[in-house]
Amino acid sequence: MFFIAEGRCEGSVTGRFRGANFPRKQAMAAWHGGDTGEAVASGLMEWGSERAQAVFEALDGAFTGDGIVVAAAAVDSGSGPAFAGTEGLSEDARFEIGSITKTMTAALLASLAGDGALALDDEIGRWLDAGPNGNITLEQLATHTSGLPRLAPNQPTDEANPYRDFTAGLAEEGLRTATRAPDAAHLYSNFGYQLLGLALERASGRRYQDLLAQRLLGPLGMTRSGVGAGGGGTRLTGHAGGKPAGHWDAALPGPGGVEATIGDLARYVASCLAPPEGPLGTAIRLCQQPHVRIDGQRAGGLAWIITDGLLFHDGGTGGFSASMAIDQATGHGVAALVNTHGSAAPLLSAAVMTAVKGSDPRQARLRDTGETAGPEWDERAGALAGALLDGDYAGARQMLHPQFQSTLTAERLGQVWQLALDQIGDPGPVSVSCRSQPGGVAAVVTFAGSRDRLSLLIRFTASGQIAMLRFISPEEVLPW
Repeated sequence: MFFIAEGRCEGSVTGRFRGANFPRKQAMAAWHGGDTGEAVASGLMEWGSERAQAVFEALDGAFTGDGIVVAAAAVDSGSGPAFAGTEGLSEDARFEIGSITKTMTAALLASLAGDGALALDDEIGRWLDAGPNGNITLEQLATHTSGLPRLAPNQPTDEANPYRDFTAGLAEEGLRTATRAPDAAHLYSNFGYQLLGLALERASGRRYQDLLAQRLLGPLGMTRSGVGAGGGGTRLTGHAGGKPAGHWDAALPGPGGVEATIGDLARYVASCLAPPEGPLGTAIRLCQQPHVRIDGQRAGGLAWIITDGLLFHDGGTGGFSASMAIDQATGHGVAALVNTHGSAAPLLSAAVMTAVKGSDPRQARLRDTGETAGPEWDERAGALAGALLDGDYAGARQMLHPQFQSTLTAERLGQVWQLALDQIGDPGPVSVSCRSQPGGVAAVVTFAGSRDRLSLLIRFTASGQIAMLRFISPEEVLPW
């Protein structure tokens, strides 16, 4: 997924969670600034309220699920996070957070390293029956640089609950037979995090869920979160393809087995913005440091993706999507959860990251004004599609607004496009539809591949430069 966005959010909204009464006392103490001036605190409160409401408006009605919740936080706001969400949804509604779990697994790794129970450069053969792959280090697993594939070679293929039956024995069997990519710099691997969580259990002598509760959830007051059904709160039903979807259960929960309420996730945002004093804060800070270089714009922490000055991670399961972004320079953080299949992540992540950067997340949403733009806009959109299909990534980059050319290299654009092609297969016919929007034109370009279809949302400024670019998920409700 990639996107570029511009524009500021204007106007004032309450930013409160509609239909539920989130107590102000749920904010972490670290968010309260006794020396912060009243005017500054008021401005930070307004920032959080505007951000939460704007992200909610960007997502509301875009998916077939019935639950959206957003938290926005600013360090020293004086009153904790602001919330927005679906009317009538209980404050203790619990969502699957998918791969955001990886950042928590990495925090457990850093915590155990701080205690001396293990070291980042320890080889996994110390705890796992790894065969020829025993020289993979814990840090390589945590930074996705082990060369292991995204999924184990013997990963079950049950789409309804794919991780339920993948036990420790199967994970070790898959590890012994897995073929590693040579000289892998960064290859995202759920399998790697299954193994990492298992190694942490073996090193500590405790189950993953107990480690998580003892070292992270408990100290941060995340009382309604946990692995699978083990958390508190009210478990929501997910959605996929417009229908209810079953929960994902994880025999090895390290990659994505945690469920959380938005209030608890706000506590986690707070701890990442302003890590607490003591060993836990030290572990969180270690995770946030760059450990590997991914490409020209991005670095990898322990689990975290560090991009354009932000700490970012998203997640998706069979019925839920989640996204979280932190800007430590400004002290701002935003998290959002929806009970819609993980393919909802592109819009979710675009809205969250745009909000943290200070732009209007509602620009990430496709909205119909009812007016068809002229043929010159079809030509502009078609020119971008042609450049991508021809592999002319430098030419495609030149179509971007100058402000954003510095944040997206031609190399990165090509990498993301190739990942998309890998999913849809050989590209076939291309269709373009353009509609007038406030301040410019929105275009939807659809590529029919040999295996699947792919749609791209493009927002043009009035002068014809591209101000935003992102993939449209199959779960997203389109206005035209």
